[in-house]
Amino acid sequence: MHKVSIPSSAVERGNLMGLEKSIDPAKTAVIAIDFQRFFIDEGQPMANEHALDILENANRVNAAVRRTGGLVVFTQHSIAGIDAEPVPTEPGDDVEAALRPGSPSYEIHPAIEQLPGDVNVVKVQSSPLHPMAGTKLNEILSEHDIETVIITGLVTNGCCECTARDAFQYGFNVVMATDATAAMTDEEHNAALLNLAIYYSQVLSTEEIEHALASSPAEVL
Repeated sequence: MHKVSIPSSAVERGNLMGLEKSIDPAKTAVIAIDFQRFFIDEGQPMANEHALDILENANRVNAAVRRTGGLVVFTQHSIAGIDAEPVPTEPGDDVEAALRPGSPSYEIHPAIEQLPGDVNVVKVQSSPLHPMAGTKLNEILSEHDIETVIITGLVTNGCCECTARDAFQYGFNVVMATDATAAMTDEEHNAALLNLAIYYSQVLSTEEIEHALASSPAEVL
């Protein structure tokens, strides 16, 4: 598990920027970014030694959001495009082949619990909220009257950070899960969290997120 180290001064600056906001659990979505085997399994091109550590916490965040009436969204990244034909691949194939429907690397890790009511989107940009990502996720969140997005997934300083920044720009209250996101190193993980804490997102642990969702909608995170 990452050793999370975020200076209190960063959080204080974020609070001055108005990032400390109330949460309505029924208007909350978790965006679970790219829990694909490509980023998790040993031997994969982007294998991450910290990735396995966060799977249980990611499931906890998802369960808390479902339990309190929110929405769970899973993303999968496809380099080959949204409408790419499924093509069976083998270990050792190039990145484009690995991140293509039909590849075992493309699939969401089996330790991640998915339920019928969850939403699944395929993206071709780092952020599923990017207008060229092909997901229509902003419209989906709007249809569900979502105000707060919680971000989990891989990697912290890549697609997760891009999603947090886009979500902020779209006017969402953003929460980054410090122990349900992972990067290649502690340094990269903390650098991303530091920047987000100052300008774009609250940075909370799984336990803190569970507490916030179980509390009254009027409570401040």
